[in-house]
Amino acid sequence: MKCKTAKEILAESFRELAEKKNIDKITVRDITENCGYSSATFYRQFKDKYDLIVWDHTQRVAEVMNQIGKNDYPWNRTLHDGAKDFQNNKEYHVECAILMSCEKRINKLFLISNCILIAVKNIHFLAFA
Repeated sequence: MKCKTAKEILAESFRELAEKKNIDKITVRDITENCGYSSATFYRQFKDKYDLIVWDHTQRVAEVMNQIGKNDYPWNRTLHDGAKDFQNNKEYHVECAILMSCEKRINKLFLISNCILIAVKNIHFLAFA
């Protein structure tokens, strides 16, 4: 079993808080208090909460995309799982994208991965309806 890294724990803490609170209202202090870490630990891992959002989003997209070709896992199943993640976490993804665009901190990869997930969502309904 793989132990979670500090980044993973902080990101998980952020996602937990995002279920209860608007993302723009979540502070670094909220994130660290929720998982029992210090703000120093947070800042060793991330520049700010926007950096955490980009890192977390990139990791989540990579998890889905890295399944292609593993154990006969077909690409269309990967697309299906990506669309399912987007659909299940739509509010989170949209709120993050809005917050990032308001802060003018949109990362190209963040933007591209959201476009891919939206396209995948459309493919999902055509291929698996």
